[in-house]
Amino acid sequence: MRFLVRLLPKEPDRQAFLSSVKGIAKALGARVTHPRWTSYGALEIDVFVPSVEDSQLLVAALEPLATVEFTKNLDEAPAFKPKDEVLEEARGYFNSERYWECHEVLESVWRPAKGEEKSLVQAIILVCAALVHEQRGEREVALGIYRRALPQIKWSDRAYHGVDVPRLRREVELSLEKGELPPFKI
Repeated sequence: MRFLVRLLPKEPDRQAFLSSVKGIAKALGARVTHPRWTSYGALEIDVFVPSVEDSQLLVAALEPLATVEFTKNLDEAPAFKPKDEVLEEARGYFNSERYWECHEVLESVWRPAKGEEKSLVQAIILVCAALVHEQRGEREVALGIYRRALPQIKWSDRAYHGVDVPRLRREVELSLEKGELPPFKI
């Protein structure tokens, strides 16, 4: 089974904390992959375990080392939601630096979309992918993805379901100019 877990460590040394998390997981028969760090120091990881009970055991073992912000079973199919709700959920994920989840949720909007909407949603997905790479410490990859996203960030109206498209474009342009990818809200 695969879970998404976000932890706010009590240990200031990121590498030491990640090593501790991986060691505890391994001792419990779990595997931790794809570590991503938020701007405020939380660690988001993918965890592979044999069962839900094993994930709960791992989380309990990690609680003395960190505050568990959330866990999410990625093997559970998401419930159907209307497009407006999906986009609101995606904005919430984005604004909470949960870029991987935002990317995943937006795919359900992107697949059936057409024309300008499909292009814009794909651009937002690319922005999310870039920010995931930034969280993984892969800045050059992230900037390359931003360069691919930029031409697609356009919309005939100012807003797309609450997303300020000109602001999104400015944030990406500014990041490309400075060579940095700070978090921002959409």
